[in-house]
Amino acid sequence: MHEAELHGWKLTVVTLLSAPWDGPTSLRIDPPEDPHTTVATDGITAELMRSISLAEIRRTAKEVRARLGWPADGATAAAVFNRVVTEREYALVAREYVRLVHQGYRSPVTRLATAWGLSRNTISGRIRRARAMGFLDGPPGKPADRLTDKARRHLEGDDTRVTNRDRTDGR
Repeated sequence: MHEAELHGWKLTVVTLLSAPWDGPTSLRIDPPEDPHTTVATDGITAELMRSISLAEIRRTAKEVRARLGWPADGATAAAVFNRVVTEREYALVAREYVRLVHQGYRSPVTRLATAWGLSRNTISGRIRRARAMGFLDGPPGKPADRLTDKARRHLEGDDTRVTNRDRTDGR
């Protein structure tokens, strides 16, 4: 839920984090609680409606969704950190990247950036670093398509879907 004041009116925005879209589910505009309060508009006007920043609301929802581990596609994901520092955090990023590769996304970096509300460059750098740290493996010059044993050790007990798929593929 996002609350803001617009020219004296109260805006309440509800976003379902589990929804497969990243925008709000509902908007509610209420007058001030004190009916004698002067507001800067004459009721709900087009100007008042245009002052609602849907971009800011979407950005906030993406950040909250990311912190709680809900990507935009609604699937369960690892929590996203503003900074990725520890080996476990890099293993979590690697797992989500491999998950998208296995789902057939042509640009998993772009998908992660969109889902997590981060820049494509940030995600790309994290993926390169995860590969350099030995968490991702794949053909040279091609996108990584599997987790390494090192990554699986850091993720032990978290998510058996990717781990088991990698093992059954003979990788």
